[in-house]
Amino acid sequence: MTYLAAEVSQSMDRESQRQLHQTIHKVNTDIQELKYNTAIAALMSYLNHLEAKDTPAWEEVHALVLMLAPFAPHIAEELWHHLGEPYSVHQQPFPQADLAQIQSEQVTIAVQINGRTRTTLKLAIEASEAEATAQAMQSAIVQRYLKDGDIKRVIYVPGQVLNWVI
Repeated sequence: MTYLAAEVSQSMDRESQRQLHQTIHKVNTDIQELKYNTAIAALMSYLNHLEAKDTPAWEEVHALVLMLAPFAPHIAEELWHHLGEPYSVHQQPFPQADLAQIQSEQVTIAVQINGRTRTTLKLAIEASEAEATAQAMQSAIVQRYLKDGDIKRVIYVPGQVLNWVI
């Protein structure tokens, strides 16, 4: 990781904030449950997310170095120094996840016909049955299965499944 203080941007988009807080929550939880391998895997996954960006936000790099400190103390201390932060990374509070930002704005639901999944939809979390049905009806796959039968019953579980019984 070669980010210096001058190479870091100041803004974060919504998806980056969500991913940062998910990683913080995962690492905190895994450390408390002594699941160090999965905590490190979450850090690696988050680092891949950061490397895909042109310039990560300051908060992202700062939090990554803080979360890295328990696993690689000497490297984290060196990175902390290169970021221009004072004193020691080990004297700083561990980042805390904002649980409100962990929630995704969209959810993937299964579209089933007679209990068999035929396709999936990405919908807003608060999407109604009418919105889910309207979007599903636009799918050629759904139209192909529904053209041969009459809909007897519609089962909609918000955020999970839309099922037509024909």
